[in-house]
Amino acid sequence: MRRENMSYNKGTRAKKTIGILGGMGPLASANLYLKMVKASQEMYHAEQDTDFPPIFIYSLPLFGFDQTGFVDQALVRNQLLSGVKKLEEAGSDFIVIACNTVHYFYEDMQNAVKIPIVSIIEETSRVAQEEGYKTIGLLSSESTNALGIYQKDLARRGVKVLSVDKRQQELLNKVIFSVMSGIQGVEEKEILKEVMDDLCGQGAQAIILGCTEIPLAIQQSDVDVKVFDSTEIITQCALERAME
Repeated sequence: MRRENMSYNKGTRAKKTIGILGGMGPLASANLYLKMVKASQEMYHAEQDTDFPPIFIYSLPLFGFDQTGFVDQALVRNQLLSGVKKLEEAGSDFIVIACNTVHYFYEDMQNAVKIPIVSIIEETSRVAQEEGYKTIGLLSSESTNALGIYQKDLARRGVKVLSVDKRQQELLNKVIFSVMSGIQGVEEKEILKEVMDDLCGQGAQAIILGCTEIPLAIQQSDVDVKVFDSTEIITQCALERAME
């Protein structure tokens, strides 16, 4: 059923073009784009094609990168710098990246372009802090966890991070690989629930889904604990910026 109010406020139409650097992996990037479309409808009542923000998507097949994260950091870094430059040259006003792990190179990428790159790490951490959580569990790729990408940002905000152990990380790697392969299902959801329950037992008040594959295997409706979906958060942030 269509909305009763068919008039669209032209003043809320997007004024900026979003650049999405994706491909890490493609399904997670597609999920980010789909969330942008749905959020445009829900938050800004988009109906006609012209109601949606202009978006450039560069799906980068990233070499030196797998379900654990970095295999070859130097190789990954060079591709990322090329990727953000392509989006700038295409005419993007700002960039979001459909991957948490590669934000390890955030400063290098930002220095490579003149347009802003909106950090999924900073935005997710900011939202968690603003909602008042002091101890948060993290589900992420092995590299994101090992390099302390979230831990560092949350620590400066006064938020403690509870990380998974080696066995649990291996289980998360398995889930991430399943999503990348498009075969996630009940088993993957149960694995994630088990890991979340353990983190909550250690004192986690909420959980960050700090890998863009993970929200494709489990959602807030599947668990009682508060979940911060990094894909959802960067989606809303990007749309707000596009509509400024």
